[in-house]
Amino acid sequence: MELVAQLEEKFDKLLSEINDLKEYNQLLREEVETEKQTRQDIESRIDTLLGKIQNELKE
Repeated sequence: MELVAQLEEKFDKLLSEINDLKEYNQLLREEVETEKQTRQDIESRIDTLLGKIQNELKE
């Protein structure tokens, strides 16, 4: 019976680790989304600046 108890304990630990990894994965996904948004904002600002420079050069 001890063997079954050990197996159950290991199984519970594995399930706990899986849940921890799921939570960590979600955190990483949120960080990636934040970084993507920041990148898009920066690209937009750069595009705006380039547009202003192009307009100035045309004049």
